[in-house]
This record gives sequence, structure tokens and C-alpha cells, in this order.
Amino acid sequence: MNPEETRPQKPTSSLDERITEFHHKLSPKHKRLARFVLDNKYFMSFASASQAGKKTGTSAATVVRFAQTLGYDGYSELQFAIRAELPSYLTAVERMQARLEAPPPPDNIPHKVFYTDINNIERTANNLDEHKLEGAVEAIVSAKRILVVGAGLSASPALFLAHSLKIIGFDARVNLNEGLSLAAETAQLSDSTLIIAIDLWRYVHSTIKAVEFAKKRGARSIAITDSTVSPLARMADFAFEVVTDGVSHSLSTTGVMSLLNVLIATLSNRAPNQTITSLRSVDRAYRDNNLLIVD
Repeated sequence: MNPEETRPQKPTSSLDERITEFHHKLSPKHKRLARFVLDNKYFMSFASASQAGKKTGTSAATVVRFAQTLGYDGYSELQFAIRAELPSYLTAVERMQARLEAPPPPDNIPHKVFYTDINNIERTANNLDEHKLEGAVEAIVSAKRILVVGAGLSASPALFLAHSLKIIGFDARVNLNEGLSLAAETAQLSDSTLIIAIDLWRYVHSTIKAVEFAKKRGARSIAITDSTVSPLARMADFAFEVVTDGVSHSLSTTGVMSLLNVLIATLSNRAPNQTITSLRSVDRAYRDNNLLIVD
């Protein structure tokens, strides 16, 4: 027998894809590591196995076993895979080194918040897969009706997205509730409709069930969440990961709103005539009903 045939196959898929594929088989410690790796790729590209273990409350040996579980020979090969996937890696390295050498964010609370939000937007931008964006935009354009779902912390971005879609001419509705109201909305979905679900941090059971039910009805789905291994991301047709680090007790939705702005801007350019016609119609309705204060 050829000795090459007895060797395990090298991973050919991306790190994110392998974590998603193996996530249901991982131990609790390995799941914690997976979430940390996905959220901190720049750190992982530099950190030793012991440093990574310390950050996640595990050990260097656990980090190495985690890498092997994903099909890598060891931690070094996992790091190589991370570095290969980072956009503009050399520039990213230089940026990270500059940050490590620079003083930490100031104690001034406003400065801390702005610093964190800027970082959230930058990392969210690095996470964006343009092929997925193109697919999601096509799904929105081709949908006859769109349902946007979000509860709790996700309610405000959901409301903003649904309103923005309506303004540029899409038949979009929003549901910020749980229970019977949401069930009634999803019951109206079909293979010509689309559900867009936003779910962050403590994932809401009703949002997950809504997407599950919508998919059974044949509807396509877009997920906006804070991890590629969140329940919502694993079931959606198109999943987008946003960074939500916060300074206080709450998370920040700055990265979410930035991603939604990208989505709306892309749609406006994808359907310019529809956008202009709809904006004119909305503006006329505002003026005809005296809803605007004009000097």
C-alpha cells in the first residue's frame, strides 16, 4: 500500500468552514476555543498555544488538541491557516504591532467607546465575504416579500433595516415580537419570500425557530449575528458576522449598523431606478401630508 494513502487528508476548506463543520462534535472547552479563535484571529496569528489557552481558560495541550480535531497537524499549522486567510496580512501585522506598541485606550469613557466602535467596524469589514454579500443582495432583489426579525438588543437594527428597505422600494415588514405574532408572520412565508434575522449575544429562541419554520416553508434566509458558529448562522443561506465588543455592560451595535449601511448602499446601486422612484414617492407623501417642516 502506498504510504501516502494512509496519511490523513490535509484540510482543504477554510478555518471558518471547518469550525462550522465540526462544531457539533466539539467538547465544551473546544467550543469555547472555537468561538475565541473566530473572534480573535489577529491575536491567534501571533499568540503561542499557552497564551491562547490562558485567554480561554484552558491549556496549551487543549489548544493543540483543538487544532488536531479540526484536521491540522498541530497548533502551528492552525496558525498558518489563520494567517493565510487574514486580508492584507502584512498590513494587518503592521497594524497590530503598532497597537501593541501604542498606549492603551485612554481612561476617558467617551474615548474608550469611540476607540472600541472604530475597532468593531474595522473587524466587521474584515469579516465581510463579498461573494456572500452578492448572494444576499440577489436574494433580496428577487424576493416578493421580506420579513425582518429581531428581538431585544437586535430589535433596533431590525427596525432600521426594514424601514430602509421600504424606503428604497422593497416590500419589507418587521417583527420585533415573540410568540403568536411572529408565528403568524412566518406562516405567510413561501418559496418566493425571504426572512432576514438579526440575533446577537444571548440568542433568542423565537428568532431561531422563526428561521427554521421559514426554511420549511421554502423561504430563503439571511442571518446577521456575532459568530459563524451561532445557531442562526449555521442554518441560514447567507450568514454575516459582526463584531459587537462594548465598553459597558451592553454590547455595541455599531458594527451591525455599519454592515446594514453596506447592504442598503449595495442594493441602491443594484436597483437605482427603483430606488429613485421610491424615494420620490416617499418624499411626495411626506409633503402631501404636511409631515415635513420646511423653512
